Amino acid sequence: MNHGTVFIVEDDQELAQLMTIKIEAAGYHVSATGNGDKAFDLIEAQPPDVVILDVFLPDTDGLTLLKRLKAPLDIETGKPSKTKDIPVIVITGKAPMIENMTRIEGAVDFFVKPFDMNKLMNRVNQLMEVAQHGRETKS
Repeated sequence: MNHGTVFIVEDDQELAQLMTIKIEAAGYHVSATGNGDKAFDLIEAQPPDVVILDVFLPDTDGLTLLKRLKAPLDIETGKPSKTKDIPVIVITGKAPMIENMTRIEGAVDFFVKPFDMNKLMNRVNQLMEVAQHGRETKS
């Protein structure tokens, strides 16, 4: 077991389930929600190693959530952010022009639906290796 954690923010339940199956099969723990409003609180409470974030959510849009995750200070408390260093992979079914905006806001990668699940898993594995190395360095 790799013991890394991936947090998925995706309102398409079938896609979220497919990603969960693939990521867990690779040995990682997965938490997920389709609710952008809940996602920030859940991510902040237990920061994962990687976040996979859909842009178009039914409540808070992914770009707003990305900005909040990457802000150096927590907007509500003014304290240093617990989430700013978490790598975020953005996924979307529309508007490839959003890629530039998400990269400016701090996303490490961008996939347009339908995407190649193996390519997504390769990227998750790369980011997990970096996270694992960071944990070992701190120990």
